[in-house]
Amino acid sequence: MKKVVLLLIALSVLCVAKPAKKQPKASAEKAVKTEVVEKDETQAAEENAIAVETPASDSTGQDESEIMDSTVTIYIHPFNFMVPYSHFWGGVNVPNGFTDYPLYYLTVEWKLMEKISLISMPHYVRVDRKRKSDRYKIHDIGLQESFRLYGVGGKRWRYFQVGFLVDHLHIHSNRDGGFDGWLYGFMLNGGVKKVLNGGEGFLGRFAVFLDVGLGYVWTSDFDADRKDRFFEMDKGLVIDVNAAIGFQI
Repeated sequence: MKKVVLLLIALSVLCVAKPAKKQPKASAEKAVKTEVVEKDETQAAEENAIAVETPASDSTGQDESEIMDSTVTIYIHPFNFMVPYSHFWGGVNVPNGFTDYPLYYLTVEWKLMEKISLISMPHYVRVDRKRKSDRYKIHDIGLQESFRLYGVGGKRWRYFQVGFLVDHLHIHSNRDGGFDGWLYGFMLNGGVKKVLNGGEGFLGRFAVFLDVGLGYVWTSDFDADRKDRFFEMDKGLVIDVNAAIGFQI
């Protein structure tokens, strides 16, 4: 009987001792979980700090400096007005009546580098005016080639432009006949360009620019188609105000 009692006591001690051996393992698992949670909270805090330090982007998701224009943009000119360098040439304060002065301009912008473009401006100008008892008609076909530098004053789309122009002039007078000569000079322009809609979507394919310029031109001798006739045109300053809208290819 004593042996049976001793055996039961021994079994009861073993049963009580088994859970006690598993306790350290549970504590270790709890410690690991606590460490993982603490690490996750530290990582989240660091990410929140980085998010606070990072500046918020604009509504389009692009900074102005990141808006990329295309390699080629073709512009038309709904408005272009060149103040005449000569009293004969045309339109402002004409003492002998109104001058018909239509302009047909086209601009092609070739992007050479990130902030440098080559600007080609072919044009046709027709002047039809009356001077005293005679009527003059001028046909001007020419080209202006310029380099445009963006980023003036730290603004991405503010530019300075320098170029040279050459024109062929045909002048017809009812009294004196026809004359042919050349006009050549240089132009300095400053202006701004805007890519619509931040360069996004269909509207982002369009761009506009506006500039003003000052230049100086010379004229060659004119060849007359009638003997003993001559024509002379003044050299002088040119003031240009120009606006255009284009499509990026």
